[in-house]
Amino acid sequence: MLSAPRGLLFWLVLIILLFVIAIAPVESAHLLLDIVHGIKKFFVGLKKFLETLSMS
Repeated sequence: MLSAPRGLLFWLVLIILLFVIAIAPVESAHLLLDIVHGIKKFFVGLKKFLETLSMS
């Protein structure tokens, strides 16, 4: 079955699919880290804002 010749479109789609599968975990990890860093920055800024309000 796999020894049968395939068309160019088949190989192109297969390579793109494998590339997406290989890259997806890295991209999703970067996205999660960016979300965590954004939340952390938000709460640090909120803490500074509340400290500033409490000093005045």
